[in-house]
Amino acid sequence: MNQELSKKQRWHFFGVNVSAFAIIFLLLGFIILQLLNRSAYRQTDVSLEEMAQDERLLQMEIDRFQKDDPFLNQTIEEETRKEKPAGNRFNTQVILWSKDGEILNKEVLGGRFNELQALSLDTSKLDKILPITVADSQTTTSFHSITLAATTDSEVAYIQLLANTDQISSSMSTFRSILIICMVIFWLLSIALSYYISKMNMKPIWAAWKKQQEFVENASHELRTPLTIIQNSLQRLFTKPNHTILDESETIAQALNETRRLTGLTSDLLTIARSDSNQLVLNKTVVDPTEFITQLVKPFQEIAEMEEKQFILENYATQPVLIDEKKIHQVLVILLDNALKYTEKGNKILLQSEFSNDMWLLEVKNTGPSISDTDKKQIFERFYREDRSRSKETGGYGLGLAIAKQIVTEHKGKISVRDWQPQGVVFQIKLPKGK
Repeated sequence: MNQELSKKQRWHFFGVNVSAFAIIFLLLGFIILQLLNRSAYRQTDVSLEEMAQDERLLQMEIDRFQKDDPFLNQTIEEETRKEKPAGNRFNTQVILWSKDGEILNKEVLGGRFNELQALSLDTSKLDKILPITVADSQTTTSFHSITLAATTDSEVAYIQLLANTDQISSSMSTFRSILIICMVIFWLLSIALSYYISKMNMKPIWAAWKKQQEFVENASHELRTPLTIIQNSLQRLFTKPNHTILDESETIAQALNETRRLTGLTSDLLTIARSDSNQLVLNKTVVDPTEFITQLVKPFQEIAEMEEKQFILENYATQPVLIDEKKIHQVLVILLDNALKYTEKGNKILLQSEFSNDMWLLEVKNTGPSISDTDKKQIFERFYREDRSRSKETGGYGLGLAIAKQIVTEHKGKISVRDWQPQGVVFQIKLPKGK
């Protein structure tokens, strides 16, 4: 990945994050303002609806106008008195309109009429609560209003109820300003956070790209060696066309040996590639650990005996387990093969199998050379070899333990390595028993 592409990708992440934060803040602010608007004016609107449905109150205002008595207070019989009062009318006004759009109850309004002189009659939306503003040369007043058609035969044609909302509007304006300032501040903070997140997002991409690059380089190097040997062997055969197969048997055997190694390497690479693309499918079956391990270790016991090494099997697991038999067989073959490769004559190899709670515990131990703490951290990485010269002699590519870890991980298990005192190495596998 070149620097230009990396920079472009990082700015892409940055732009996406900033846009996402901006959209979130805008949606949050919009939702908060909508909810607050509804709740802030709710009580005012409910009060207006109650007043609009109170025929006694509306008739009393008409009577005040008709009798020219602003202090008229209509009396009601006890049986018809409402249990619930009409509501707080301190901030409300009742306007009586003629058909021509003239305010009729000017005397009742008194000094408040001066504030309402600019008010005009609007009959296009009767029986609906609407926000309106009344402005004069000095002030602008906000109201919520509902206009009703009068049901009497008097000169009163329409009744308009007004509720002053200046205080609510002022509070909403202040809250809106505070909300906008907070959103801007936090959005500026989100820009810095987006820059940091875009930087962090690039880290796994860089790590994956470097890992892929190393994998390709290592795989190319490992593939080139056997291919070169095979090519040289075949070219050598062409230089001696009169020789028989027996004469060139050593050259042919060398080419076949490298072909087998190449086949094994490509198979390992395919296993890793399938695991990386989540195509490593497990075929789990119920397996008897005793029979499984007994059959598996027979060839290794024979090899250990031939090399004058001590091979010990301790199996305490007798209950069935649910595993992919072929895959776990491959893991144990990798570990036991390494144990034989890296031990000398007279060393001891021990395979232990037991149950610990709901886990099947497998340990492959040997008294060969210990592994340094630095190598322990990298030993399960692809193409990593603790001793490259020695691994080359034994035919290793540094893929075995990486494959073993992937298989164990696919089984939801864990594999680890530690020292075996006073000298040696222990590879431990923990696998769920399954049901």
